[in-house]
Amino acid sequence: MIVPRLGLPLAILYLDSGYSSFFRWMKILASGTIKALFERHFPSKIVLELGIENKGDMKYLLDIVEPDIAILTNIETSFTDSSSGLEEIFEEFKYLAKRIKKNSKLILNIDDNRVKNLKKFTSAKIITYGFLEGADARILNLETDAEGQEFDFNFKSNTERVKIKKYGKHFVYAWTAAKIIKNIL
Repeated sequence: MIVPRLGLPLAILYLDSGYSSFFRWMKILASGTIKALFERHFPSKIVLELGIENKGDMKYLLDIVEPDIAILTNIETSFTDSSSGLEEIFEEFKYLAKRIKKNSKLILNIDDNRVKNLKKFTSAKIITYGFLEGADARILNLETDAEGQEFDFNFKSNTERVKIKKYGKHFVYAWTAAKIIKNIL
């Protein structure tokens, strides 16, 4: 199917999906062609999610973009909506770890063993984060109350107390990854 293969180019060009409308797709493809050929006002930095489900997805995506920084959060059952198992998804992320350039950064959640094991396959600079001891950016003293979550964030010998108005560890991980990016750029 061609539509999922268009997701990354659409995101880069700030274009919506045409969903199941032939006429919308024709308009989007024409607009995208014009933007790609004639506009030169692209951002110098862009954040993209490289969504993968099947073998070969990461190669396709990395043929379009070459990330300077890649964040790997987890490899868990949410990926198994496709026909691929977690080992196949791990192999796709391993391909990313191998392909990312030496002068790039690979930010890994060491609380997820599969993600943590990816550091064996890269020459990029590794920055780790998580709750576990040994993380470069460490999450400590997580507390939850009626207003959200509060925790200590320790990175590069600095500790700050953080309050987020969201629930669930995945929000803590997302905040932490974003803060690492802010600190290294």
